[in-house]
Amino acid sequence: MEEKRTIKRKQKNNTFLYLLIGGFLLILIISLTSLLPKSPVESKDNGEDGNTVQQPEGERTVIPAIIAGKDVNSGKYTLRGISDGQDINLMFTDSSLTMDKYGKNVTAEKLKVGEIVEATYNKETSEIVSLQIWDKAWRYQGISNWGLDGEDGSIRIADKFYQYADYLLITRDGEELTLEELDTADELLAVGYEKKIYSIIVTKGHGTLKFTDYEDFIGGTAYIGKRAVLAVEEDMVVTVREGDYEVTLEKGRLTGTKTVQVLPEEEVEVNMGEFKLPPVQSAMVTLHVSPEGADLYVDGKEVSYTEAIELEYGKHSIKATLGGYKEYSGIIDVQEEEKELYIKLAAADNSSEESTAGEQNPAGEEEDGSSSGGDNSSTDSGNNGTSTDTDNTNNNGNNTNNSGNTGGTSKKYVYIQSPEGASVYVNGEFKGIAPVSYPKTTGQQYITLIQSGYNTKTYTVEVKDDGEDVKLNFPAMEASN
Repeated sequence: MEEKRTIKRKQKNNTFLYLLIGGFLLILIISLTSLLPKSPVESKDNGEDGNTVQQPEGERTVIPAIIAGKDVNSGKYTLRGISDGQDINLMFTDSSLTMDKYGKNVTAEKLKVGEIVEATYNKETSEIVSLQIWDKAWRYQGISNWGLDGEDGSIRIADKFYQYADYLLITRDGEELTLEELDTADELLAVGYEKKIYSIIVTKGHGTLKFTDYEDFIGGTAYIGKRAVLAVEEDMVVTVREGDYEVTLEKGRLTGTKTVQVLPEEEVEVNMGEFKLPPVQSAMVTLHVSPEGADLYVDGKEVSYTEAIELEYGKHSIKATLGGYKEYSGIIDVQEEEKELYIKLAAADNSSEESTAGEQNPAGEEEDGSSSGGDNSSTDSGNNGTSTDTDNTNNNGNNTNNSGNTGGTSKKYVYIQSPEGASVYVNGEFKGIAPVSYPKTTGQQYITLIQSGYNTKTYTVEVKDDGEDVKLNFPAMEASN
């Protein structure tokens, strides 16, 4: 019995010894394994230029690159390395992966041409292992305020400047474009790294509007959408961003609006033929001015009065000046095919006499200035001329009313003297071409100046009830770009 116990004790001691030796050998093997050289793996260290250094992982290569082209059906991809601008052609296979910048799997359609990706591919087979949106790249979208400087290779976005790579990729709907094909009307998405742009994607292209049959609007104003305001001129073609627009042309009392759709690289014809002014009625007006040699202005423009002049029906401003004589200014209302007007300037040293104007009656005698046909302004209502109404009779500037009281009345005017040649609109109503004058009304007025080839300007003027004429001179027009 004692012998059996001794044998069992020896067996337990041997088992413990074997376990101890086995444990020691296992620790030794693990230690030796850790000292063996490791297989090469991809390095994520950045090079001096901030780009990922190409490191082989077996047969794999990893580079940041622009997707310069792709054919989903055939699986062919063209990638442009951002470090050297070299294009490489790779194949997308069933085992290839596409991921967003967070490493989440996405469909291949999510990776657009122009995106910067971190590409892992088999250099020997040219097969793509994975394409992942590069998390170091930035995207600046919705760019509408931008400009190019081709000389120093920079792009202005708002008030900041970015350099662009010599191998900059520009695309619209996956098709490559040149810098020359861009227009400032385009809306862009820029993709880059640090302060350099490597890719530009046109998110909204541009088209053109060609206006036809719009002669009655020339000299007026064009409104395109809610932003573009420009002068209407001959042979007008306007470049605008793609989209739907309401296009309105205005000139005086004539207004026309059309709705148009602009598509990239297409020209849209905007025919305004349905908006026309009624046929213009005009008259031959003979103006007699004494003494001879006086300067005569109609609607702000100097005219010769040696023969009859043609004026459209309606009211026109008249002004006559001569050194040593009092200036005459007034309004003539043309409502018949022929009309004559006599203007007599009073000597400057004759304080009791004012310059006057009147029409010739059939008997050859000058009328007394009273209005005919119920229109009080048909003869004249100038600031130095004669005012008329149904109760007053005018005689050489002296006004006599029914009660025998005497007093002088005169109408005042606003004179817009410069910039010469600009179309003048007051509160949206066309007044003529500067220099021009119109009857004075008090209060706030919005004066808009429009001239072909120049920026449209609007000024706010407060006209006071001070009994005086108002003479306005505005700054010279600024040439449009």
